[in-house]
Amino acid sequence: VVLTATKQDAFNVVARLSAGAPEAQRLPGVVVLGAHYDHLGMGGRDSLAPDKHEPHLGADDNASGTAALMEAARALALRKGELRRDIVFMSFSGEESGVLGSTYFTRTPSGGLKMSDVVAMINMDMVGRMRENHVSVLGSDSADEWKGLVQPLCAKARIDCSTGGEGYGPSDQMPFYAAGVPVVHFFTGSHSDYHKPSDSADKINGAGAGQIAEVVANLAQAVDARDNRLTLKKLQAPAPQGDMRSFNASLGTIPDYAGPPGGQKGVLLAGVRAGGAAEAGGLKRGDILVRLGTHDLAGVEDLMYVLNASKPGERVTAVVLREGKEVKVEVTFQESHRPR
Repeated sequence: VVLTATKQDAFNVVARLSAGAPEAQRLPGVVVLGAHYDHLGMGGRDSLAPDKHEPHLGADDNASGTAALMEAARALALRKGELRRDIVFMSFSGEESGVLGSTYFTRTPSGGLKMSDVVAMINMDMVGRMRENHVSVLGSDSADEWKGLVQPLCAKARIDCSTGGEGYGPSDQMPFYAAGVPVVHFFTGSHSDYHKPSDSADKINGAGAGQIAEVVANLAQAVDARDNRLTLKKLQAPAPQGDMRSFNASLGTIPDYAGPPGGQKGVLLAGVRAGGAAEAGGLKRGDILVRLGTHDLAGVEDLMYVLNASKPGERVTAVVLREGKEVKVEVTFQESHRPR
């Protein structure tokens, strides 16, 4: 089988709402609201109806999040005079291919921003199927203050919000959390139409999505108004998506699925898990892992192979490229957390 690499241009859509509070009351930094606008098109490898080559409508995943983002932007624009920090709205492409758009932004922020400017990121992905008036607010353990901010706003909107979880997960909040930003992800749950042509607009709970947009706008303003930044928490937890596919050993790495720049071989690390084997061995965000033990790593698939072939407690030499230089560190594989 001959694999042919293809390239295609894609773009994020970014808008910035300037703070309108009196100059003396304004604060540094920005609050980011995000949602991805891409979907599966006519289907393909990620479709859960692989026999159907027809439009995968993506009404919930993620037209719902895109619409909620626009509604939150409309609401916040009306409150411009109250804002102490700028609000940045981002609609990402490439999420379905591995959070490529949000990863690109965190690598190369636009509009004169630096990642250190981002105070918090609020993500909306699949918010169109609210059932029993419930929404999950994932990633709220990424900062001490999230739950105290979220719950009163949910109560005000008469929504039952469950909070909890770390900032990692397969959506656009993950690259921001890996870059050191507190995050939350609003999500109304999966369903049988996920990644199928049947994810259609007639099944959307528009009123529920509107309530979520209201909560998100109010949450963004609450974070915007704080004198102090949220307190970032790096959590020890089971292995993340990517590493978690190994049932034998884990390193606690967070692969960047966009890969190293310029098509370079290796596994670019978006981050490492607190308390994990990679952190203990000295690996860090931005390293390009090119060799693990006796195995050269051309990409994430090679890393998965090595982890599946390794055992917890085994000690090997990891070779990374760091700032253009080759660095060798000793790492000890830890036990992988098998999904239940």
